[in-house]
Amino acid sequence: MAVNLKIQDGSPYWWNSSDIWVVPGNDPSGSPGQPVAGQPAYLWGRVHNNGSTTANSAQVKFYWSNPATSVLRSNSILIGSSFVNLDPGETQEVLCLTPWIPTIVNDGHECVVAEVIHAADPLPLPLPDVFDPQAYLQIAQRNLSVLSMGKSMMMLPIQLSAPVREQRVLEIMVEYGEEIDRKALHQLGIGKIKYMKKPMVKAKLSMDRECGTIRDKHCCHLKVDLAPSTSKAVYLKVDPYNLKLGGYTPINVIAREGDKVVGGVTFIVTSAEEE
Repeated sequence: MAVNLKIQDGSPYWWNSSDIWVVPGNDPSGSPGQPVAGQPAYLWGRVHNNGSTTANSAQVKFYWSNPATSVLRSNSILIGSSFVNLDPGETQEVLCLTPWIPTIVNDGHECVVAEVIHAADPLPLPLPDVFDPQAYLQIAQRNLSVLSMGKSMMMLPIQLSAPVREQRVLEIMVEYGEEIDRKALHQLGIGKIKYMKKPMVKAKLSMDRECGTIRDKHCCHLKVDLAPSTSKAVYLKVDPYNLKLGGYTPINVIAREGDKVVGGVTFIVTSAEEE
């Protein structure tokens, strides 16, 4: 085993890698936290060389994408990159030298992808449109964000996309998640909040933008057909019927293609402090 590069995923929800994190503000050495729409932030990635040979000048690239259950190169934007030398068995934290400004359109709810590239441990050429962290150890994704709610229902668009020249039929489902790793909570600046075993919200998926009443708190499923190179949006509707200050409920939006989970988005729902 020569060079063997890796950015750890967030298994079992592999789209929630703790090897990628955000530092909001102008100081990249500051405390990790949630990015703020319209304000600068810096991205970090933790890269491992599990091989027996030094990896000189490995390139680490950082991308952002709108919240999506399957993240594609064709609808992601390169933020910047850095280079790192990794001895056998070494791990380093790598800073993206280009600051990132999350878009106001999505209120800062974006997905971040990091990949490490080296000639001795290459990705396939041509690169597939789907990033696919499950297939490639050199790629990881962080699709985890905080949803701080008041007393009103919120609706979040979740993007579904089909790769170039590939048709997809996706089954989309929403579920209330298990307790989030404490390390991930600290990276989001919410390390002190507590997991609530009983969900504090009602969540539902819909193909329409209308904010109707959510009558139950059961998971729901949608089946979505996508022609090649096209995108559609589904809408996650969240009703804060029983929010408690200091607690949280995770919501996972999961996409399956046949028996395979091809992507997901996780929102950590908390109560807004002013409430």
